Amino acid sequence: MEIATLNIPAYRKANKALVAEWFGVSIPAVDGWIRRGCPSVQRGEKGRPWVFDLLRVAEWRFRHDEGPIDPSGMTPKDRLDHYRAERERLKLEQETGSLIPAADVESVTAEVMKTLAQTLDTLPDVLERDAGISGEAVQIVQRVIDSARESMYSDVVRLVDGNGSISGSDP
Repeated sequence: MEIATLNIPAYRKANKALVAEWFGVSIPAVDGWIRRGCPSVQRGEKGRPWVFDLLRVAEWRFRHDEGPIDPSGMTPKDRLDHYRAERERLKLEQETGSLIPAADVESVTAEVMKTLAQTLDTLPDVLERDAGISGEAVQIVQRVIDSARESMYSDVVRLVDGNGSISGSDP
């Protein structure tokens, strides 16, 4: 065993299988980490296992995982694994209800906006008929409603880019 491994407490030493188990990933994922610069104490060779310091791996992984992942810099296999994992993550989020399909959001939002528009359209008449307000007051209410609707429309246009997606949001 190399001198570098003698200074590491035994409970922090791990082979590839233990690293994978510790971080909840597969051994091929650990192989990908190694290709991307994951620190090791001893490089594996035929008849000689890889040895990792779990603390150094954790520091590398969590420092390494900051920011968005760029699949274009990955090997084809790692890129395929990345996109498969993303697809499975999205499926799980949909199943658990933490991700709502865009069509469902669009449908509910359209229904809410339709109800709001109908309510605002009839509000001046209801106030005049049921509350007995004057025609002049009804005109003021109508101007306030029109202004609020224009403001809401401007906000929606500002927030949604030309592709129908929310500007400033993650893809």
